[in-house]
Formats: sequence, C-alpha cells, structure tokens
Amino acid sequence: MSLEFSKAIQKLRREKKLSQRVVAQELGISQALLSHYEKGVRQPKLEFVRKITSYYGVSADDVLGYPSSEREISACELQLKSELIAAIKQVENEYGSDCAELFCGYLTSVVLNAKKIVEEPECLFDPRRYADMKSAEAALFDAAKSKGNVV
Repeated sequence: MSLEFSKAIQKLRREKKLSQRVVAQELGISQALLSHYEKGVRQPKLEFVRKITSYYGVSADDVLGYPSSEREISACELQLKSELIAAIKQVENEYGSDCAELFCGYLTSVVLNAKKIVEEPECLFDPRRYADMKSAEAALFDAAKSKGNVV
C-alpha cells in the first residue's frame, strides 16, 4: 500500500466526522492499529481493505489512490455489470433460461456493435446529441447498419 491509502482512510474518517476510537471499534481493531494505518506506519492486509471500503461505502480504487478518471470508469463498469445481471435474471425468472440466453446474446451484440462504432476513426456518433437513450440506441444501430458492422 502507499501513502495514498493512509491519506484516503484518514480523509474518509474526517469527512464523516468520526473519531479513530469509533471507527476502530466498529471495524473490530484497536485504535492504535487504525492510527498506524492512517499514518502509514503499518500496512494493512487485504481483509482490512475490504472492511474499510465496505464500512465507508467506497471502492478499493478510492482508498488505493487511483486517479478519479479510472475510478469513474470502474464505477460505471460495476454499475453496468450489476444492471445487466439483474436484467438477465429477471428475464430468466419470467421467461425461462432459453429466453435469458437469447437476451444475453442480444445484450452482447449491442455492446459489440457499440464498441465497433466507437472505435471507428471517422465515427460521428455522439450520444450527447440525442434526447434519450432510445433515440441514441436507434442512431447507434443505424450507424452500425450503414457500415455493415451489425453482429
């Protein structure tokens, strides 16, 4: 771990206006150990990193000092993964595993098509130009179709 970890956990605690004693007690460690982590005197084990991220409701990236742009991508990816899994499970519960498999294939093709279009050097697609996601999806599909990129 680095000095960023020490600063990050200290900052999180102070933002929540919590004492070291309270945080240490709730995490099941001594106040002295928490103080050592915050000062960078001792390096925590992975289990503590898991505990502290869960306690504050942040990602490991937040406490390990990754740049904010990387954290935003990571948070977006995690949210997307969660949404996709939930949608697939809902389709499976309501329509069965065969439909869920088809739905999963559809979602995969949408992602692959979007990736192909965005990677095109002359791609004019900009989702910010569309009023809602449905029109953006339609425009993306049309762009893919016109280039022969539809999976």
